Amino acid sequence: MKKIDTSKLSNDECWSIQINGTLYCKNCKWTGISACNGHNIQKTGINSKGYRIGEFGLIDEQCVND
Repeated sequence: MKKIDTSKLSNDECWSIQINGTLYCKNCKWTGISACNGHNIQKTGINSKGYRIGEFGLIDEQCVND
């Protein structure tokens, strides 16, 4: 089972993309509409706390704000 440090997840952005990665968006019903809270992560690959989000989720050893 995948373990995630939830303190590194942004509360105001999509948790599904942060936990499952950018590949999750391919099958998400919210992608491409205003209800999607992962737009910025899709564009930048970084959540609002500065942690990188890869294809398979949070890359917790890489914080761009450090």
